[in-house]
Amino acid sequence: MSLDATAIDSRLAFFGELLSCHTRFYLWSYDSEGSLLGTNCPDLVLNKIFQKSACYNKMMENASLSELPIIMSIPFGLMWAAAFERDGGELVRIHLLGPVFTTEPTMSDFYHNLSDSGISSHWRPKLIRILQRVPVITYTAFSQQAVMLHYCVTGEKIITTDITFQHLGASSASSLPSADNERRSDRTRLYMAEQAMLHMIREGNLDYEDALHTTSNTSSQSSQNLSGSALQKAKVSRIIFTTLCSRAAMEGGVSPEVAYTRADNYVQDIVNAKTVTEVSSIGKSLYEDFVQLVHKQRTNLKYSKPVQNCCDYIENHLGDPISISLLAQRIGYSDYYLSRKFKAETGDSIGDYIKFVKIERAKLLLATTQMSIQSISDSLGFGTRNFFSETFRKIAGMPPAAYRKQHQYL
Repeated sequence: MSLDATAIDSRLAFFGELLSCHTRFYLWSYDSEGSLLGTNCPDLVLNKIFQKSACYNKMMENASLSELPIIMSIPFGLMWAAAFERDGGELVRIHLLGPVFTTEPTMSDFYHNLSDSGISSHWRPKLIRILQRVPVITYTAFSQQAVMLHYCVTGEKIITTDITFQHLGASSASSLPSADNERRSDRTRLYMAEQAMLHMIREGNLDYEDALHTTSNTSSQSSQNLSGSALQKAKVSRIIFTTLCSRAAMEGGVSPEVAYTRADNYVQDIVNAKTVTEVSSIGKSLYEDFVQLVHKQRTNLKYSKPVQNCCDYIENHLGDPISISLLAQRIGYSDYYLSRKFKAETGDSIGDYIKFVKIERAKLLLATTQMSIQSISDSLGFGTRNFFSETFRKIAGMPPAAYRKQHQYL
């Protein structure tokens, strides 16, 4: 949908009125060079904070690279969302929503963060009063507002997983980084790293290694605040993480039946783990698994609902006997019709698909657990170890023992 400047201004005004029904949110408009054109915010010092932070440079950089909105955050906890207005492909204006806080700041937080900011003691009380008026909102709610901002500016409907997310280090004293409040800084970094990871699950983004590494480092710091042994702390942290991952997977399109079942299995594995290393390995595996689930779901949108239901059932009952008749009865098709439809949509027969999914699960178990090959074979309903090994070799190109040796994380 092509919108002129008058229509966009009218939509943004209405959007601002809707937001004000909840609390006061600030909207800003910049020209293509990044100069401020107008705002409904009475506190222009917030614009100075934004322009002196890394977020401003990232916004300008993204304006030349992408047509999708971006959400930006600095360590102090302030967050902004930007949408880009174009005419014939040329950038015309940039529209900014924010700032907001993602967690409720305290007076102690304000004083700690401002103590070494270079701001004179005369101005600190005024700046604290301004920051106290900044709305507090969850990342999920703010990302939904960013989607609406983009729609007002472009007329294009997107989903939250289309948004680019950037957590940025502060570039100057005015960006208000905290050197004294280590606990809050660590938790902020952990929260933002987790949000980046969950965002990757929602979009099925396979390029997740950096985010996984960052969160592995920060999560160990956060668990130090829990009571109990190192193993107990690790288990609690990973169980919470499992829950977050399952919710993100559902937001990415994975059915609740699949996401909940997979999460329950991982929680049980975590509870049964004997070492911190094993818990950490399970956490890495479950994250990769949820990313792959969403990626598969988002790349297989061509599947009809009956065929997708069959795939979901198969993935959740890998240890049970599964027949074409059972699947056909569940969805109300004849065996013959289901077989043809399944083959036409997936490219595989139902029998081959079941074998493939079982071997994929076997790969995960071989790489991330200490289960014996016989136990893995039994858990996946292969009947005999020889049949399991033969099937595994045909699909994976090597025997199970060789695969474990090559991919074992523990």
